Amino acid sequence: MSVNIELHFTVSGIAVEAQAQEVEREIRELLRDEGIENQVGFGVVAEDGAFLVTGESQWPLIITRFYLWQPKFEKYFDMAVKEAAPDAKVALVWGYPDEE
Repeated sequence: MSVNIELHFTVSGIAVEAQAQEVEREIRELLRDEGIENQVGFGVVAEDGAFLVTGESQWPLIITRFYLWQPKFEKYFDMAVKEAAPDAKVALVWGYPDEE
């Protein structure tokens, strides 16, 4: 069964712009591997001397068997970020537009 899901994320705790760009590259690769790279907008933002990588789905993602996909995606997302920026903090927020 498929569901409509909204994805929002913020990666914070990045002190150096080059590291933020590497986080952005890792996320881009993950989204490409998952086939959703054209459905999620994201980028690097400078804020108060620190850098964030933030993004969100442009419209609801249609995910089959979300209950199985979600934990794997979250694990891979965290691994991708930690590879580029070990001290960064990941916040993933899922929206459920069909329930609103």
